[in-house]
Amino acid sequence: MSTNSLVAYLNEDGSVVSSYVHYDGYATGVGEMLLEHYNFEERARDLAWCLGYASSLKETISESHEDRANKDEAVTYESYHDFEEYIRECSYLEYVYVWDTTEDRWMVATWEATRKSSGEYEDHGFEFDYHWNGFESLVTVYVREGHKTVRRYRDMVAEERVGVEYLDYASELETLVSKWHGVGMEEVAREALAA
Repeated sequence: MSTNSLVAYLNEDGSVVSSYVHYDGYATGVGEMLLEHYNFEERARDLAWCLGYASSLKETISESHEDRANKDEAVTYESYHDFEEYIRECSYLEYVYVWDTTEDRWMVATWEATRKSSGEYEDHGFEFDYHWNGFESLVTVYVREGHKTVRRYRDMVAEERVGVEYLDYASELETLVSKWHGVGMEEVAREALAA
């Protein structure tokens, strides 16, 4: 199962250009790749304009194109309003990343799916309610989701549902989460001092 996402850039004229990533759209997947490899304006802009379609996001745009399933181009929306209207109507886009040019940072919005308690459907399993969570700093979401993922990996090993190699994955992720937690705390301190 895929976790679909968009990576987008707000242009100076108010238009928005976005590209689609089919797999690993969650914050510790595509979000981590954005923070680690596309975390300044020029790279963010080039990514949104040049990626188009990618099966998965890699360290470079050319690497991301190597295994893509099709060659769709980036999509441009005339205004941020048009872009937001589109993403609010597309609950299959579980994560939407936008480079905020005023703050020089990635923002992320998510859809949250909650399984309804009543009713089971023959074709689809369960019925879901979808809730639009809006945008917040990617660093904040990455740290929050990263901590949960580290705990989940360790619990899975303890319950013997996966092999011990997941402890290595948990340690690697924990190192990156700690790094970005520090970055986030520096941002909070700067904002507090500026207020």
